[in-house]
Amino acid sequence: MKQRIIIISVFTILILSACKTKQLVTKTVSNEEGSVIVMIEQVLKAQPQFKSANVNKMAMELTMNERKVNVSATCKILKNSVIYLSIQPFLGIELFKAEFTQDSLRVYDKMNRKYYIVDYGYFGRHFGVEVSFNSLQALIFNQFFCVGKKDVLPDSCKLISLSAGRNEINFETESMQQKSIVLADNTIQQVILKAKNSSFQLQTNYEDYTFKNGVSYPQKISITASNHNSTATCIFSVKKVEFETNIKFIPSTHDRYSKGDIEQLIKK
Repeated sequence: MKQRIIIISVFTILILSACKTKQLVTKTVSNEEGSVIVMIEQVLKAQPQFKSANVNKMAMELTMNERKVNVSATCKILKNSVIYLSIQPFLGIELFKAEFTQDSLRVYDKMNRKYYIVDYGYFGRHFGVEVSFNSLQALIFNQFFCVGKKDVLPDSCKLISLSAGRNEINFETESMQQKSIVLADNTIQQVILKAKNSSFQLQTNYEDYTFKNGVSYPQKISITASNHNSTATCIFSVKKVEFETNIKFIPSTHDRYSKGDIEQLIKK
């Protein structure tokens, strides 16, 4: 059962979530004189700046419908190229790994010698959720983005001033709604993505900022995926990370694996 929870959680971090959040009391709506553009510029300056990251020690706490499991993991990131996640449930032994590239997601179940591959359009076709590599990368990097778009579009965003010095930046597409909550120091505290045509939502929270190798980043990232009848939460706690290291990726081969049906994986 633990293995099934781990596999499903790899996918649910993509399918978009939101736990119930405290109601935000809005004071004013300010979108005049380029204030939203100025705010986004400040956020972009404050966000983590790096081209590569090697998270060689990380804890993952996975919860699905009141079932919880804790595992160790590592993650290698080469910006705008690939994200490699290795899940190690027992004594550092890799049993599952996921490779996120610009065009697809691949999951490898080493215990059962199965691999699964899906393009990001799958989530839109089946769940009404607009997912892309760029959006996923920005969520993991704690960086501002406009969902479904390759570039940041300040002129299409709206700014709302909240209590306690916080601000909310809103962006919408035909299928998605996005809210980014920004603290007084211009760091991103929370991102909420909501599908307009389904019950799927995604909430990502960032906590415990620290400074390493010239990079300010959150040590704790919580992602909750939910729909009308199920909820999955994944909490990433970064224990050890190095930035701007020489990372080389060798794509996994399928020689020892048989291709599995992604539908069967999600339903497990």
